[in-house]
Amino acid sequence: MTGPPPRGLNRLLLQYGLFVLTLALVLILAAVPIVASDLFRQPYSPAWETVNQALDRLRIDPYPVGGGAPPRFPYWRDPADAGIYHRDVTLVTADGLALAAWYVPAVRPPGPQGSPSIILTHGLMDQKWTMLQLVPWLHEAGYNVMMFDFRGHGESDKEPTTIGRLEARDVQAALDWLEAEGVGDRVGGLGMSLGAAALVNTAAQDPRLDALVLDSLFASWADTDFARDYRLPPDWLVPGVPSPVELLPGVHRPVFIIHGTADILTQEAHAYRLYEVANEPKEVWINDSGHAWSAWTYPELYRDKVLAFFDEHLAAPR
Repeated sequence: MTGPPPRGLNRLLLQYGLFVLTLALVLILAAVPIVASDLFRQPYSPAWETVNQALDRLRIDPYPVGGGAPPRFPYWRDPADAGIYHRDVTLVTADGLALAAWYVPAVRPPGPQGSPSIILTHGLMDQKWTMLQLVPWLHEAGYNVMMFDFRGHGESDKEPTTIGRLEARDVQAALDWLEAEGVGDRVGGLGMSLGAAALVNTAAQDPRLDALVLDSLFASWADTDFARDYRLPPDWLVPGVPSPVELLPGVHRPVFIIHGTADILTQEAHAYRLYEVANEPKEVWINDSGHAWSAWTYPELYRDKVLAFFDEHLAAPR
């Protein structure tokens, strides 16, 4: 008859079991930040697509960040939904990516100097259609409008986000296209969050952007509440993100900085830091909206301020 195992063997098995459980826990904890980082860098991942499709069916905005903003209605997904003629365009970046884009020519006949153009750049995990509510009044005011899906977003080629560093190539692809079409002589950029970061990265190395509207831009990626909320080093989430506060002193173009005090991702102090280092001419507008929500919280005021800025600084060819 076989008796119970010796006490020493029981103790050994218990220690071995605890070791295996501890090792498994360590591996799981180590995997969490890696998975979170990969998901964060890949807006095109199936996980994000599933969430966005579900929210889309319910007509819920996926990123209602901060307070004081109505939903982004009317719910346009194409310029045709707003009754605006447009061209479907494919932009090609310097590193060979194809970007889905829309080009909306100005409603007014061009004057002797032609019509200025505005490039609209969306935020992280957004798409070009989220900027459509800005198009009618830019279009009617005599501006050509170009908007596109950043790399890794919407219908563009799938590449991880770099929070502005490589997205500058996407903006340059838009500038190349406008130049080839003969409407790239006077170009302004209006970007929100990631889109604003991409514009600053572009302007720091390309003279073809003549005026910048920077909405809800971070001064430094490491100081964003978004990065801190992940409880991970920002460079682990997305490595090598240039700091706009370090780039702006080298950008000698008119700058209009817009920010909301209810922004829980990038606090208003970022806007003041950016304004301090920006070159003249420069403007700043701080209101009580959330992250990238000023245009929807105060649509008429936003329109009037942005048009006044572009009208002043894009009036004459460079």
